[in-house]
Amino acid sequence: MALRISLLFAVCVLATDGSRFIRAAEANEMSMCGPGKGSCEMGSCCSEMGYCGTTEQYCSGSQCQLDYSHTCHTLVPPRGKDTSGITRRQVGNVPYGPMITACKQPGMVALTFDDGPYIYTTEILNLLDRLKVKATFFITGDNRAKGHIDDPATRWPSIIRRMYDAGHQIGSHTWTHRDLNQINETVRRAEIIHNEMAIRNILGWIPTYIRPPFLECSARSGCEKTMRDLVYHSISTNLDTKDYMYDDPALIQRAKDLYSNGLSTNPRQNSYIVLAHDVHEQTVYELTPHMVKVARERGYKLVTVGECLGDPRGNWYRSAEDSPKSTRSDKKKDSCPGPKKPIVTDIPPPRNTTSKISPNQRCGGSTGYICPGSGFGDCCSHYGYCGSTPEFCGTGCDNDFGDCNPNPPSIWDTTNGLCGARFSATCLNFAGKACCSKYGYCGNKTEHCGEGCQAKYGRCD
Repeated sequence: MALRISLLFAVCVLATDGSRFIRAAEANEMSMCGPGKGSCEMGSCCSEMGYCGTTEQYCSGSQCQLDYSHTCHTLVPPRGKDTSGITRRQVGNVPYGPMITACKQPGMVALTFDDGPYIYTTEILNLLDRLKVKATFFITGDNRAKGHIDDPATRWPSIIRRMYDAGHQIGSHTWTHRDLNQINETVRRAEIIHNEMAIRNILGWIPTYIRPPFLECSARSGCEKTMRDLVYHSISTNLDTKDYMYDDPALIQRAKDLYSNGLSTNPRQNSYIVLAHDVHEQTVYELTPHMVKVARERGYKLVTVGECLGDPRGNWYRSAEDSPKSTRSDKKKDSCPGPKKPIVTDIPPPRNTTSKISPNQRCGGSTGYICPGSGFGDCCSHYGYCGSTPEFCGTGCDNDFGDCNPNPPSIWDTTNGLCGARFSATCLNFAGKACCSKYGYCGNKTEHCGEGCQAKYGRCD
């Protein structure tokens, strides 16, 4: 359990992504979590700063500490059927798996924008329209406390549809922006598949291009193999503006200088994939106009990543052929040419809560909601969320509020990191996190492998 401390003041936290949030200490009490402090109670998330909470600021994005949380949004998928089983074939000549850093032909500049959509994305789309420039947006599904990008109650679905309508290329930047080298295969696939599902819910297809967060995806970590298995082109950069460091009127000139100094004056022998972010105000109003102006002055053609790699538009996206309510009729092809209008998958409105079917993916406990028929998946996880993958239907699944995989008669391998006598589950085969802590969580740190470690359900030091 988490350490509880008394606080007589509000706590202001500056997250690594620049967002601020304040949690007032109305009850003069706050739970601390993390290494040496323990895990949060059921239904809570452990924030980057080591406090338990239930709002987006605690549970969203890569800062939520998976080892000490119950409900980090990384493992909470969007609505609809899992896309992991769709057909994935390699088409075209662009490599799948290894990171790609440069265009194939000289004379091209591909502007790319990561981390959105966000509050400034509409403005950057307006700007690109005025400048008649097509760019590439690598979108993140649930970061910066913005909620799910496919939530029809937010502005994000319409912004993403507008991107596509305008002719920009859309790629994936994962679900909650975790370093793909630093997580196990289960979490890594969740980052990729969950973002696919959200994009599918908005547009009816999924991208074949991805930019790993922090540009991290190595062969040694297994990430490169994951990209190859899921048939993705992994895109890096050969000109990083580092705009995230200079999002201030007094500092943005440094990002402009990085770009200008890095862009050769000889377009006949050079080309660039440029990294910037549409989540920063100064990038929208100062850096982007500068990048376009300088590229054109030096004789470069501004293109999408797919164009700079010589990849036909029809290869940029893959059919989500098993999508619910997809309007797509041709399900034989594995890559779909971009239509004049985006293919939109309708997202059903929340159900009437009097039916007891979950309207918001929560289930069990005080909600009383059940999962079958919800559209989120028929299993109610230990943490109180509906889903359909082993993380929801396996260890700790609550069969009072949904369907569950049958438990074997003795100890079984954990499907989601829950372990110990309560779950009859062992950590020995859980992606390198072989110790079962006294609180019932798999891990490989002192808190898991040391005092109180459950030797019957994993390794102990």
